[in-house]
Amino acid sequence: MDTALDDIAFLANSEYRVAVLEKLIEAPRSRDELRDHVDASRVTIARILRELEERNWIENSGQAYAVTPLGDWICKEFTRLLDEVEAEHRVRRALQWVPSDLLTFDVQCLRDAETVLLEGSDPTAVVRRFVEFHHDSERAWGCTRCVAPPLIETHWELTVYGDTRVKQVLTPKALDTVLNHSTAKQQLYQMLEEANARYFVSEDIPISVGIVDDAVAINLTDEQGVQKGVLITEDESVHAWAVNLFETYRDKARPVEADAITA
Repeated sequence: MDTALDDIAFLANSEYRVAVLEKLIEAPRSRDELRDHVDASRVTIARILRELEERNWIENSGQAYAVTPLGDWICKEFTRLLDEVEAEHRVRRALQWVPSDLLTFDVQCLRDAETVLLEGSDPTAVVRRFVEFHHDSERAWGCTRCVAPPLIETHWELTVYGDTRVKQVLTPKALDTVLNHSTAKQQLYQMLEEANARYFVSEDIPISVGIVDDAVAINLTDEQGVQKGVLITEDESVHAWAVNLFETYRDKARPVEADAITA
């Protein structure tokens, strides 16, 4: 008798087996109708139908095949398992760049997170998404290990020309990046003159995290600080984790004062 693992392997080892079950869940179908919906040969369809019948997952009325309650059950649960594994794969790829000791929330909270990884020929994709993430916000808080001038420009627009409340904790290296960029430096100076913008400096920020209203963006960088991607989620547990992280580093940071910057 097949074991549970044997049946899982049976479904996992051929995309056509699950496809046939899914089509029969939709409606009873003949062999020819299944061939029209499933891109497999006549011989393959015949073999799959025989194997599914042997497991009592489908039945043949003479005119068409129909899924049984057992077949409906196993197909839906297998599909759910597949969805979970695919979600774990997405999260696993992203979390390779997040220190594991920082993950004090249940990582399953990230199963529906938007994942933007730096792949292909567009190295600015992550920065653009991070900038888009901040638009039309009422509050933009964050801890930042590395900062790009476009993000400073976005904060400048939101505060100088809008009512967004911005609070950012930067590492000394990130602040130097801003101060060594003439436009970003001037924009920072103008922001610090506004009542709704506050910047701080703190040593050894372990990860860059942005909090925009109810959403969180986790910046993904490798050990050399090279940008790899970003995770964006509205999960409440991740949001609470990010706020706690921000407040921890803000509380031990020193403020950046406008009069200390020569615009």
